[in-house]
Amino acid sequence: MMNFDKNGRVIFTIPVVTGMIYCWIQTVITGALLFDTFVLYPNIFSDVPKSLSTSMAFLSHASPGSFFPPLGASSLVIGLAALWFWRGQRQVFYYFLTCFLLVVAFDFIASALYFWPRNAIMFTEGMKVHDAQTLITAAGEFRSLHWVRVAGSIAASFCAMTGLVAAVQHVIRNCQD
Repeated sequence: MMNFDKNGRVIFTIPVVTGMIYCWIQTVITGALLFDTFVLYPNIFSDVPKSLSTSMAFLSHASPGSFFPPLGASSLVIGLAALWFWRGQRQVFYYFLTCFLLVVAFDFIASALYFWPRNAIMFTEGMKVHDAQTLITAAGEFRSLHWVRVAGSIAASFCAMTGLVAAVQHVIRNCQD
């Protein structure tokens, strides 16, 4: 799993590095979600529908929609790899599995079924298709359930970090035997 060089320094192997990358990606996702929540969303949702068109102009070159999908896909791939590498160590596996399931539930399923349709109403179709009240309703629904997604992401990050700590502890224990 982990080896030491002639000076006693730890040489990380693929399972440990995979866990580190998984933890890092999930932490970045949670941090970006918190940034959106506290920096972007107060501006985006301040005066719907006017603030939606202002936000669209501001976010015309890059937006959360251009950032989260590739990072989320990376999270899934690396998460599956971490699960595969740590399948034989139950404690680590269960922390990473819990993280993975939280990400699938709150970031992917919730996004596809709940957030993406509201994003389409607010940002793609906008006033061209919908009246102001529909946009206000969609924005309110988005903001209400967004806090559940934030809580799920924080919990997933906690599980990823705890899994990484458990992985490193497991490797250290095995190296001492």
